[in-house]
Parts: sequence; C-alpha cells; structure tokens
Amino acid sequence: MVGFTMNAQDISSSEVPTAIQSHFNKAYKNATDIEWEKEMDHYQVEFEIDRMDYEVWYTSDGKQVKLEKELQPNELPNVITTAVKKKYSDYSIDDCELREENGNVIYLLELEKWFDEIEVIYDANAKLLKEIK
Repeated sequence: MVGFTMNAQDISSSEVPTAIQSHFNKAYKNATDIEWEKEMDHYQVEFEIDRMDYEVWYTSDGKQVKLEKELQPNELPNVITTAVKKKYSDYSIDDCELREENGNVIYLLELEKWFDEIEVIYDANAKLLKEIK
C-alpha cells in the first residue's frame, strides 16, 4: 500500500526530539527495525511489530498525527469482513491496512480473484469509500 513521502530525509534516533522518542517508546514497546525520517515539520518512523509493518507520523512536540498499520485479514473488524464478503463474495482478502489520521480510521484492502485484483477503501463503519479496479 502506498504512503506519502516527499523530500523525506533519513535521520538517526539521536536526532529525534525527546517528546517523540518518549511517546514512541511507550506506545510501541515491541518495535523492531526502527527507521526515522524527517519530512518538513513532521517526523516519520517505520518499524515492525511481530513482522507487521507500521508507519507513524509525529509533530515536533510529540503528538501522533497519523498511523498506518499492516493487518492480517483476521484482525479486521467483523463489520468490515462482513461488508467485503457481501459485496465481493468471489474475492479473497490479500493485503489489508489500517490508517488513522485526524481521528478518522479507514481500511485499505487488496482483494484477489484469480488474476483479478481490486483495491477498496472502507471507513470504520464499513461504508465503501472507494473501489479501484
């Protein structure tokens, strides 16, 4: 799945403000493969927990403003799984990701049926927001 990056610069953890480090270490204790970037006035960290990919964006004062989290299909809320099965019964869920930004949660899914692939985006209430064939 695609994230946004423009003019991002890799930085070492020692260049990350203490407020961000503190929040990150408390919220994501089991993080591994941690890589930091600075992008304009935001700090982005990419990492893994249990071999699942995460990306988190912070303001310079340590406030988390965006989260992208890779999910297993069985981690999706039932309301999302039910909506997918109802509308796309012939497809299986290949990849899925949760994105949270400004208090809004969306789910991005890649669905497969043989050689046919569809990308769909649902909101937290299982409303289909977008379909890309």
